[in-house]
Amino acid sequence: MRTALVLGGSIAGLVAARVLADHADQVWIVEPDQLADAPVIRRGAPHGSQAHTLLGRGRTVIERLLPGVVRQMVREGGQLVTSGPGGAQWFLDGRPKVPVRGGSVVSVSRPFLEWHLRRRVLALPNVALVAGTAVGLTATAGRVDGALVRARGHTDAERHGADLVVDATGRSSRLADWLGRLDYPAPDKHRMALDLGYATCLFHREPGQRLAGQVAVYSVHTPSRARTGPSSMTPVEGNRWLTLVSGYGDRRPGRDLDGFLQRCRSNPATPLRLLPDACEPASEVYVHRFPDSVRRDFDRLDRFPAGLVAIGDAVASFNPTYGQGISVAAVQALALAEWLAEPGAVDRPAYGYFRRVRAVVDDAWEFSAAQDCYLPHVTVARPFGWRLRRGLAEAVQHATVTDEVVHRAFLEVVNLTAGPGRLRRPDLLWRVGAAALRRR
Repeated sequence: MRTALVLGGSIAGLVAARVLADHADQVWIVEPDQLADAPVIRRGAPHGSQAHTLLGRGRTVIERLLPGVVRQMVREGGQLVTSGPGGAQWFLDGRPKVPVRGGSVVSVSRPFLEWHLRRRVLALPNVALVAGTAVGLTATAGRVDGALVRARGHTDAERHGADLVVDATGRSSRLADWLGRLDYPAPDKHRMALDLGYATCLFHREPGQRLAGQVAVYSVHTPSRARTGPSSMTPVEGNRWLTLVSGYGDRRPGRDLDGFLQRCRSNPATPLRLLPDACEPASEVYVHRFPDSVRRDFDRLDRFPAGLVAIGDAVASFNPTYGQGISVAAVQALALAEWLAEPGAVDRPAYGYFRRVRAVVDDAWEFSAAQDCYLPHVTVARPFGWRLRRGLAEAVQHATVTDEVVHRAFLEVVNLTAGPGRLRRPDLLWRVGAAALRRR
């Protein structure tokens, strides 16, 4: 390719640009936000203040695409949190889960992570930024050949030609409208209504500080008891704790600091209860609302133009409390690389790419949507045998409290290093049943 155009400079857009740099003479990233050479919250990422953790598969793929970037983040303040005593501790309905030894996550803020990725990607000799907003596509002879971009501070749009356009504009993507203008059908869109709200506040942290002996805490509930959402406390760069509380419907948290502190004090996880009296707030309370999980089935369209793909939240946006969004976007970038390696890939509709994307979206959706449809406030058409499925899902979660093998498998599925079928293997179900008997 001569030119590739990436619409959106968030994490999904950056990993896509990194892949395209191996296949195009020039890669342009169209980004409406004014980007500072520092880790700051962008206007175009309203959830940028919230908790983000670089998990499992996402960490592996990003390190593969940008070798050394994870070590660099750790050197510059990112926190490498290990599993086990003195590291990360999970709680289920207030009960501490058995530690899973040997794993680790990189705990950083979203602006810090994005800044490091952006610096590395823009350092590539054939990647550059275009300051503007994509407002449409252009096409000729059955293929997209560019995008209409309105420069920052201007009212008129200018065409930017490209051999491939990548939509990385996020869950608010207007690609369905743009396809309609070109007389192409829009993909089917599926929603899982959640009405989730979450709030984040930073707290000062002494170097090496632990609360109740732990450096990171994740407090969750079994779906049938989830009147409030998950809570967490993780160390991030700058000697700070990044603390999150969440809730559904009228239990969503607000911006009030006193209310935030009260939620921490009433949490069944001891470290979160200790936080308000042990540390001083280092920021205001940031809130964000996530109305629903969304996915779009591009692979099932009968007609689709060549020269166009979508990535990240423009394809699927999941319940953020599972932390899978970054990993899904990273794996989709690998799917893009595999598809581009096929001879003549950009000269035909990207069904091969979207079939690869569907595999990772299916795994993440099957796990998160299956858990979410059991929430008491969610009103969706229940699948056949859903009571049995809910009972099994909750039995698996209860088993993670006492059985390290089950807990490890559960985290592998969350981290996308294993598919949801891992939790249905006979050897694991035997352990789940044994744990249920012990519990009773």
